[in-house]
Amino acid sequence: MITLALDTTGAWCSCALVNEYGVLADLSENIGRGHAERLAPMVAETLLHASITPKDIDRVVACTGPGSFTGLRVALAFARSFALPLKIPVIGLSALQAMAAEADPNGDQAVIAAINAKRGDICWGAYKNGYEVHSPRTQPVDDAKSAIDQLAYDAVVGDGAALMGFEAVDIDHARAPILAWIGAALDPANYPPEPFYARGPDAKLPGGKSLA
Repeated sequence: MITLALDTTGAWCSCALVNEYGVLADLSENIGRGHAERLAPMVAETLLHASITPKDIDRVVACTGPGSFTGLRVALAFARSFALPLKIPVIGLSALQAMAAEADPNGDQAVIAAINAKRGDICWGAYKNGYEVHSPRTQPVDDAKSAIDQLAYDAVVGDGAALMGFEAVDIDHARAPILAWIGAALDPANYPPEPFYARGPDAKLPGGKSLA
């Protein structure tokens, strides 16, 4: 099975092609902005490097977030439009789960993945043996630290770890090959390609009503 993975949730714009034997091609650039303009050419370069065509791909995995409100939608929209004519499934996978999996390659540890959600908040989730044991949530730094202190864990990953005073493993974003390998084994029905935001949008409808 050949899997294409995409991530545009943060500063990095990334894509990778993998199969069960290893990485066929992997391209990642810390571009900050401009993901919508860069992603399609990057996918084309990755396909060329791997010497395969879109018809060779069996499924697409897109990182769902958390991340910037518009940025993470780039990969999700591209994944859907790429997969539709090929009639292949699209998997949505959070950055938190991907980072936890990278920190636990043998699938035998308890890992906290924590992302700086800005404004004094942390978005975090807990994973054990490769499975989610505490659903992701966004909390103020002190509240998140207090909650995590009640848990048993082997490692804390993500840029939110240092904000809480934890010694972090050096993993600060979802890496496309990890996304691809995880997504290759998941049931698409249980992992839809829907955006995952650390908090709701700030924009308001007329009258001050929330968009959420």
